[in-house]
Amino acid sequence: MIIVVSHQKGGVGKSTISYNLAVELNRKFDVEMIDLDVQQTVSAYNNLRKIMGQTPLPIKIFRIDDDLIDYINNVIDEKIVIIDSGGFDSSLNRISILAADFLITPVSTEFTEILGLQKYEEILQELQKLSSEKIITNVLLNKVNPNQKNFDELIEFIDSSEHFKMMDTIVRRRVDFANSVAHGFTVKELDKNSDSAKELKHLIKEIKHKVGIDGKKKD
Repeated sequence: MIIVVSHQKGGVGKSTISYNLAVELNRKFDVEMIDLDVQQTVSAYNNLRKIMGQTPLPIKIFRIDDDLIDYINNVIDEKIVIIDSGGFDSSLNRISILAADFLITPVSTEFTEILGLQKYEEILQELQKLSSEKIITNVLLNKVNPNQKNFDELIEFIDSSEHFKMMDTIVRRRVDFANSVAHGFTVKELDKNSDSAKELKHLIKEIKHKVGIDGKKKD
């Protein structure tokens, strides 16, 4: 099972979402991360995790296309691989998109997000020509103002695309995310009763249901 968090636009929260998902899913599943971001943000979070005395995640870094392809071709069904792609267009990121069993694209609700999604849609349209199945990414509203209730313009654009599908979960912009990863923790590890932890729990539940791994557990 390959879950890819991808967007050609930077600053949307891909690394933070990827890291939180990987750590929490690793409690019950066999999880491995791939860090394709040139800034290696999730690797930095993971190093902090180790320094803080927590068990680090297994993380792999690829810089050569063929190496990533070989790895993907040998992923066993029992393993969950979470790929944090970079905020740019590259052959490595495109390979990960094509390999994804479940694709997530975090976006905020700023107007500029529509412009970013339009560019990303062009990439998906190009990749569609190489795929035997329709490429659909699950759009996650992320880093949303806690007081904002209306997302009509963005939702209308997402609904108009054959490549985008809105997720039910909404993740609000809260300081918990920055404070937790600064110590290599997830928001649930920082405070399991926080609003951020509840949103992460809801996101994980939605993903597990949609990819069909509700009943699977780590040996």
